[in-house]
Amino acid sequence: MFDLIARVLAWFYDFSSSYAISIVLLTFLIMLVLTPLTLKGTRSMMRIQQLQPELKRIQTKHKGDRQKINEETMALYQKHGANPLAGCLPTLVQLPVFIVLYRVINGMTKMGKDGVPDPSYLKKESLLYQRLVEDKGEMVSFGIDLSESAKDVIQANFVDGLPYLALVGITFVLSFLQQAQMKAHRGDATAQNPQMEMLMKIMPYMLPIFAFLVQAALGVYFIASSLYRIAQQSFIHRTMKPITTVDTTIEAELIEEEPPTKEVTNQRSKKALAAQEERRQARAARSKERNSERSERSKKNQPKKEPKAKSDNDQQAIQSKRTSGDGRTKKKRK
Repeated sequence: MFDLIARVLAWFYDFSSSYAISIVLLTFLIMLVLTPLTLKGTRSMMRIQQLQPELKRIQTKHKGDRQKINEETMALYQKHGANPLAGCLPTLVQLPVFIVLYRVINGMTKMGKDGVPDPSYLKKESLLYQRLVEDKGEMVSFGIDLSESAKDVIQANFVDGLPYLALVGITFVLSFLQQAQMKAHRGDATAQNPQMEMLMKIMPYMLPIFAFLVQAALGVYFIASSLYRIAQQSFIHRTMKPITTVDTTIEAELIEEEPPTKEVTNQRSKKALAAQEERRQARAARSKERNSERSERSKKNQPKKEPKAKSDNDQQAIQSKRTSGDGRTKKKRK
């Protein structure tokens, strides 16, 4: 493995004649090889994210029973082919790669007993081997010796260590951007996996610490890998089609479980509404009957109208007739 990485790095150096560019190209090649694992992890995390409604239902159903929640959660993952650890694979696989690259850089900058560079893992006829011997084991690129660590350079001269601190700072910023991007796409999926959640919390701090303690060449590797992962995740989430089989299955399960309760509830609601409507109609009918009875009683108890009093003119005319009639009667009697 060490010889293979060193030979690939030597081949990239033959092409670029730059230590930093060779490490960047090697990093991109490693990330490209890890792409199937990245795709598998991303698809698994998308499945877990789409299982969130069912996971929340399990948590609500077995609230307080942690063991039961874990059992049903793992059963759900197995049923839908989701692996909560798959999202960690690309990050975890980089750790062995980091160790291998660390050993290769150390071997290539190794000094012999007589103080002459003695690069390991490289063929003596390779251009990289010859250049390391000429440069006395130094890997100077863009003004930075990539074979030195930020810690050692700062201890010797703080001003000379500023470019190394810049590499550490860039590693720190890119690590946080990468974790923020992953968290945004995964939503609450990491909350269901404590191991993944812990890994996502500590990784933004681990990489800058490593970049500070080990050779600057590893800092270049961290920066290149973070940039590649950020671009890769953006491309994957823009182009990968959403998984619909999981949603359909969950929807079918919910339809099988929930409708009976909903149907009973709806039937009870309809019966209650019908009974309420009957009571309302009965009250309206009784109120109408009472109103009709009251109106009939009021008509019966109403007094009869008295004849209008005769006007004064009519009374005078009647009185005059009576007077004239009495006069004629008296004359006849005489």
